[in-house]
Amino acid sequence: MTSRQACQDVTSPFARRGQRHGGAAVESSDLHGFSPDILDRLDALVELIQKHQRFLLTTHRDPDGDGLGAEAALAAGLQQLGKTVVVLNDEATPAQYEFLDREGLFRRYQPSRHRELVATNEVAVLLDAGRLERMGSPGRGLAKFKGRTVVLDHHPGGGWADIEVVEPEACSTTELVYLLLERLGLEVTASMADALLTGVLVDTDGFRNLNATPRAHRLAARLIELGADAQRVREAVFASWPLARFRLQADFSRSLHTGHRGRLVWGVVDRESLKRWRQTPAAVEGFVEYSLAVRGTELSVLFLEEAEGVVRVSFRSRGQVRVDGLARALGGGGHQKAAGARVEGSLPAVRRRVLSEVAKLLGPTDS
Repeated sequence: MTSRQACQDVTSPFARRGQRHGGAAVESSDLHGFSPDILDRLDALVELIQKHQRFLLTTHRDPDGDGLGAEAALAAGLQQLGKTVVVLNDEATPAQYEFLDREGLFRRYQPSRHRELVATNEVAVLLDAGRLERMGSPGRGLAKFKGRTVVLDHHPGGGWADIEVVEPEACSTTELVYLLLERLGLEVTASMADALLTGVLVDTDGFRNLNATPRAHRLAARLIELGADAQRVREAVFASWPLARFRLQADFSRSLHTGHRGRLVWGVVDRESLKRWRQTPAAVEGFVEYSLAVRGTELSVLFLEEAEGVVRVSFRSRGQVRVDGLARALGGGGHQKAAGARVEGSLPAVRRRVLSEVAKLLGPTDS
C-alpha cells in the first residue's frame, strides 16, 4: 500500500455526477493507491448495483470480523438504495460479532430452506474470499446460480465471478466496501462505521500486521469520525472470549513445538480439545499469531483438526519468510505473511506433509 491519505475533501466521481443516495455521502478517499483497473471494476460494480434489485451476500467458512463486517456494511448500504438483501453464511455468527447484525439479517445457510431463496436473487456477492470452495455449503448452493456474480476481496486469487474487485494491497475487505459505498455516494452510519472498523482491526490484528499502513490508520480515524465506537469494537474483537476459550488456548500452548533453530513454532488443536471445552473452530482465531510472538520465531503453524480427515493449516510469518507459496503448494492461498489451506488426511499425516514443505522453505536443519 502507499502512504497517501485515505480521506480528502474532494468529491468522488459518482458524487460529481449527482449520483448521491440516502444521507450525506462519505468524504472521498485518495484512491491513487489503487490501480486504475480496480477503480474501473468498482465503477462496473456501481453500475451493476444500480441495475438490479435483489442481492445475496455471503462470506467464507469460519466467518471472521472482516467478512462479517463487510457483509453488515454492504447490506446496510444496499438497503439505503432500497434494495432487497439476504445474507447467508456457512455457520452461525460467532458471539463476539453478533453486535454487527443489528437488523437480524445474518442466517445460517440450510439447503432445504434456502435453495429456492438463493435462486430468486439477481446478484450474489462473495466477500473476503474469491473461490466457491471457501464458502462451504453456500458455495455449493451457488454453484449453479444463474444471476450475476461479484467478488470483493483483498486476498490474491479469484476467477469465479463476473466482476471481481480483488486488491491485495487493501488492509481488509471492509476497506474495499468503504470505497464502494463512497463511489455510490452513500451515507456511512455509525453502525456501518462499526462494521467497517471491525474488519480493519481484525485483519491488521489491532494494527500489528504489515498491512497496518498509514492509509489503514487514516481509514480507521475516518470511521471513528463517522461514529464508530472504537472501544466497543476493540473489546468485541479482542476482549470478549469465554473462559473455555482460554482453556483451549492452554491446550494449544502445551502442544507447541519448535524447530529450525527456533525459526519455526507449530502447535495443534484437535477435535478432542474442541469437544472438551465445547468450542467451535472459530475459537482458535488469533492462536497462530500468539505462537508467532515467541522470540526468534519467523514462521508459526497451527494445525486445526476441523473434522475427521480434514485439517485446517494456518501460517503466519515475519522477516524474510513468505508463506503464500507454502499455502498454494497445499491447495490454499493468502498473503505473503498470512495464509492457509484445508488439507485432507489424518492429523498426523497432514502434519508430516506440511512440516516437510516447511523444511523446503526454511531448510532441512532442525537443530
